[in-house]
Amino acid sequence: MPYLTNPILSACIVLYHSGAQVLKTVQCLQDSDIMLQLYIVDNSPQDSMGQKILWQCQGATYLPQGRNMGYGGGHNAVLNNLQSRYHLVCNPDVTFPPDLLSRMVQYMDAHPDVAVLTPHVLNEDGTVQYLPKRAPTVRYLLGGKLERLGGRFAQWRADYTLAGASITMPTCVEFATGCFMLIRTAYFQQIGGFDKRFFMYHEDSDLSRRVLRKGAIVYHPDMIITHAWSRDSAHTLGGVMRHVMSTIKYFNLWGWKW
Repeated sequence: MPYLTNPILSACIVLYHSGAQVLKTVQCLQDSDIMLQLYIVDNSPQDSMGQKILWQCQGATYLPQGRNMGYGGGHNAVLNNLQSRYHLVCNPDVTFPPDLLSRMVQYMDAHPDVAVLTPHVLNEDGTVQYLPKRAPTVRYLLGGKLERLGGRFAQWRADYTLAGASITMPTCVEFATGCFMLIRTAYFQQIGGFDKRFFMYHEDSDLSRRVLRKGAIVYHPDMIITHAWSRDSAHTLGGVMRHVMSTIKYFNLWGWKW
């Protein structure tokens, strides 16, 4: 993957003690049928994974950070480097077919009113991750935590994630998942990337609200990725606290809505 001058597409992966799964993600980017400039932002450069990626993908631009910048902060590290038309924000745990990125670029070229394109996301077992969501509210987030109780909580969760909508065509939504979003580079730069106040969690919710001032967010059910989702907030006290604090920041910024 040689370094490209003014590429159509750029992509960024942020590392933080990332496992070998990221090598599969990098391979998917290398196998894509469209040329791109790849940036690797390393929030844990003391690990060896960044060097392994550079050995695998020698044209990548490696940006080691002096400290953990968080997910959004890590992605913001490339803002001043970007000269592309479109930029891919990509998790280190996703895989996708070789023609996906070129198809996404073609869709964006054909629809200049679209600011962000967000895909259909599957778990590794083929089940659906319901990620094209409405804007968060207190009720919707409570539904996510308590949906196992059924009843009203399950309905709130389904309403939030559009789980019962049976979307079969490209559809405007209010949220683009931070695990994989294609955004117009100029818009990403104009809004200043992710808000640095969100170290982790809700940085994509906040960015989605701001990018809607530029254009539409479109969920495309025929653009499909697989996401090996690891939700530390469900398993560790630190993750839970980070999630709670980001939720409070989000609602303080955008308003507490039931």
